[in-house]
Amino acid sequence: MITINDLNKTQATLYRSYIKANELAVNQQARITDYMKEGKRGHQEIIQIVELMKVNNESTAKIKTQVSRASNKLKITLSLQGMGKEDKVIIAPKKDSTKPVVATKPVKPEDTVEPNTKKHDIEDLENVFFGFSRDTQQVELMVLIEGSKLLKKDKKALIALLDIEVLKIVNK
Repeated sequence: MITINDLNKTQATLYRSYIKANELAVNQQARITDYMKEGKRGHQEIIQIVELMKVNNESTAKIKTQVSRASNKLKITLSLQGMGKEDKVIIAPKKDSTKPVVATKPVKPEDTVEPNTKKHDIEDLENVFFGFSRDTQQVELMVLIEGSKLLKKDKKALIALLDIEVLKIVNK
């Protein structure tokens, strides 16, 4: 059988809090729900409790959650508001301040670069090609011929027209 000595410090503290709540026999959620059923008079009871909690710097998160649960159970759209230090506590219709956020994929750097929209015609390419030295031109032709979809016999015939020295450079 397990004893409290078998629990770690956090477990023991949690265990003791449950025992204390059981000893007090207070069902907080049921009481908050009852207050919410009473309407404005019950709301005022809850507000007084929350104001005292705020004055004593106690956490109000649990009671706020309990009011929300009671409100949902009763199918009313009220919530506990004004939980800030200087705010006035009220129970009022839920604020519709939260807008749904749609997740988007992060922008990739390559997507932000504008595509090259400059149009080149054959004359531009000819100018670049003719700007190369003769050996570079022949190497470029060799690469183009080898990468083309020409028949083997046609490729061989074209390569035969190139300078023998260039063929030695390409075949290294």
